Amino acid sequence: MSSWDRSRNLPWSRAIHVPPADPEMGAEDIDLKKERVWRELSREAANEQKEIDAMKNGTYVDQQQQASNESSSGVDSNGISTAAAVGDTRQQQTSTQQQIEKQPEVNFLGYVGRPYQTSDLLRNTAFGATIGSITGMCFGFMDSIRSAQSSELLKSASRSAQGKFIFQGTYRSGMFFGGFFGVFHTIKYGTRVLIDPGDLGEITLASLAVCGGVFARREWRASLPYAVMLIGMDSFHCFMREDGKA
Repeated sequence: MSSWDRSRNLPWSRAIHVPPADPEMGAEDIDLKKERVWRELSREAANEQKEIDAMKNGTYVDQQQQASNESSSGVDSNGISTAAAVGDTRQQQTSTQQQIEKQPEVNFLGYVGRPYQTSDLLRNTAFGATIGSITGMCFGFMDSIRSAQSSELLKSASRSAQGKFIFQGTYRSGMFFGGFFGVFHTIKYGTRVLIDPGDLGEITLASLAVCGGVFARREWRASLPYAVMLIGMDSFHCFMREDGKA
């Protein structure tokens, strides 16, 4: 039962008359006092109804919490709200922190590279070694067949000797180009992590490094055209992938 319902059942006719403390003031008006009580009870009933509606809508705020919020949002001597000032300070701190987090980290060389991950390094090295081995075995098989057909000594040799020669040339070429292309992709990944110059810069630096090593050894110079062809195919695939055609 609400306060308003209880007030309707009060026996006002049996109310005990209390004489005033000052005899000169005379008797108090019972009807006026009754009207005041009704107003207070109706006000309380209205407030209770508002709280119930607010709870149903999910917008209920406790009076003590509201009073504390109002007291905390005071005004200083310059006429600026304290809550507004605190909110602006927190917003400035948050924006400053976000700007600091957005700034890229500079490595020891003074460049902004990519984050290093061992899994990415191993994946690039394994990819280069696998593709280089398969392609190198194809190159070695074709060279061995051509050498076996052009050499008079191998023509007179037995089938098993010719097969052994072709097999040795195939796996040696596969191992060589597997290591070559694995090192090429490792240098590409290292360049990306350190300075990140883009696909063209990565391919250029890695090509100069590995082709220079191949050219430095006299016995490896015969494989330099195949090495350049392998790098060219990888570069073509990178640029086609960047354009969205591969």
